[in-house]
Amino acid sequence: MAPPSRLTPPQERFNARAVTYVVIASACVITAALYGLVDIFPAHIGSGYIGLHLLMSGLMFFVWRHQTLTPRQVLYLAITLCLILFPLSALTSNDAQRYLWDGAVFLSGFDPYITAPDNPIVSDLREIWPTPEEHAAYPTLYPPGALSVFAFCAMAGPIYGFWLWKVILTLTVIASLFLAYDLLRHNKKLHHFCLIGLNPLLLFEMGAGAHLDVFCVLGIITALWCVQKDKILLAGVIIGVAATFKFLPAVIAGPFLFYLKPKKAVKLLLSSSLTWISIYLLMIGLGYKPLGLLPTFFEKWRGGAPFYPVLEIFQSKTGLSNSQFLFLLSALAIAGFSMSAWLARKGNIYIAIIIALAVPLILSPVLFPWYLMSLVPLLALRPNLTLIAAVTLTPFSYIVLNKWLSQNIWEPALWPSVVLAVGIIMAMSLDFRAKHALKTPSRQF
Repeated sequence: MAPPSRLTPPQERFNARAVTYVVIASACVITAALYGLVDIFPAHIGSGYIGLHLLMSGLMFFVWRHQTLTPRQVLYLAITLCLILFPLSALTSNDAQRYLWDGAVFLSGFDPYITAPDNPIVSDLREIWPTPEEHAAYPTLYPPGALSVFAFCAMAGPIYGFWLWKVILTLTVIASLFLAYDLLRHNKKLHHFCLIGLNPLLLFEMGAGAHLDVFCVLGIITALWCVQKDKILLAGVIIGVAATFKFLPAVIAGPFLFYLKPKKAVKLLLSSSLTWISIYLLMIGLGYKPLGLLPTFFEKWRGGAPFYPVLEIFQSKTGLSNSQFLFLLSALAIAGFSMSAWLARKGNIYIAIIIALAVPLILSPVLFPWYLMSLVPLLALRPNLTLIAAVTLTPFSYIVLNKWLSQNIWEPALWPSVVLAVGIIMAMSLDFRAKHALKTPSRQF
């Protein structure tokens, strides 16, 4: 008698269970491998990190494509990965040192917005709190909300302050996971949850980078969740608070103004702007000067941006003055935000928010991988090839860490920016060709 052509139900269950165990074990092993980069690849930490990021991305897409884990299993696995990463020291960035330094300066009674680390008046403080040498000449540029958390962590001292920061980051990501789970469930898109829960750009940048941007992720997810629940006033407050950690979340208010009904749009605008203004006025009233520092950062830093180098070449070839170049950037920004508004008006809110978030990132002269963390929630809400290319390819810029961490030589390569730009353009063309990014869903809010 010929053997059956199909597996029996018990065999199918056994194979499915085996695949589940393999996927879970693989995710844990890849994540835990971050601990070995310093000892095993001391001169190639950047390359090792990129490799692990690609492996985790491949695993994420495998789970998404074949649905090998249930959404609840993904949630539990994501929480486990967060806990695995908690004891990891900052590996890909020294920003956490700067965060705690700014908090210590604030606690000491100095104004972090006008007091650079190399200022003689804080020389005694610098003997206690290390701060990156490349930051020595610049006062902080972090908004008041972020500074308040930095100060809270700095209260624990230079040793335990970092671990308190990691506790807060870990809890922030876990809270984001639960809210994202509920948001996707209400949108009937829970099968996309792995694009958040297993996304290395979120998990690794929290664990190995210890970056502030996880608050942007939480703010964006919470604001979307509030709008989904028709809590418009609360959504505006959340957006206003999130914008006091980093400015990027503020742009999601724009698409909502054209998507929501007029009364709700006004309520969102007033609650978000009044919240943001109140927090800044409080800081100014306390005698601090929290405005006007961001342009200095963009003047001094370059790297990772996929399209800004092309604009600079265009400026040099055409002989545009700085004011004309600024006008060009403004025109491009207006065009991008106008497209976002138009799509929001048509009901395509998630693509509109993606474009609104992407505009400042695309036009920025600096694009570190963790900046794209804010886009991770939108990847699950509106999967598309363009976002997939962006979040997968942006960590190639970490190749600079090879020499930086082993020889203290900072030499950003151009090829990661080229790879990112080409990947985004190719993915975008495929999205447009398939008319995938321009489909207009029914209104959900």
